[in-house]
Amino acid sequence: MSIGHRPSDETLTAFAAGQLDEGLALVVACHIEADQESRRRLRELEAVQGALLDAVEPIPMASGPNPPATAARAEPGSAAAVPMSETGMPKVLRPYGLGPWRPIGIRIAMRRVEVPGAGARVFMLRAGPGIALPHHKHTGVEWTTILAGAYEHEYGRYAAGDFDEADTEHDHTPRVDPVEGCTCIVAMTGSVQLQGWLGRLLQPLVRF
Repeated sequence: MSIGHRPSDETLTAFAAGQLDEGLALVVACHIEADQESRRRLRELEAVQGALLDAVEPIPMASGPNPPATAARAEPGSAAAVPMSETGMPKVLRPYGLGPWRPIGIRIAMRRVEVPGAGARVFMLRAGPGIALPHHKHTGVEWTTILAGAYEHEYGRYAAGDFDEADTEHDHTPRVDPVEGCTCIVAMTGSVQLQGWLGRLLQPLVRF
């Protein structure tokens, strides 16, 4: 597997520090599971953060019944859910419940990934070979890890294992690989805004 797109340093640092919403962290974790280089970078970041913590003088905790809350790292898989038993999926998805595949267009299907308490919506998309998705942008972030197949858009080609990190500055028109199709997992905040006259007609039907 040749991976050409990885999380930004800022995203990986936030993941290592446990500062990401669990839905966003889950999609990053799916990429990390597939990519040796990102695992190496993550170990380096964790080592640096550990060294910084060791250098900090401990602060006594306040006494009383309600001590200050400490920020815990949101490990993907920490939420209780119905375990998934499907083969060929990232191991990090196993503790999470998956909804059924539901058609949302011609040769396009979506299934929900249940991440209780997450701010981001998490779902899987499966599109048939050669499908062109509408030109769109976002009011929040859209983070995607490709699980199988590939797609391409204005910012490059994304194949199995790649991480596609889009935000409000990006607008794109994904086209699915004409032979392999594509299956991916997405975490999204905000909403999708379809562009062009056709997008305006279809916008009321979009419910990601």
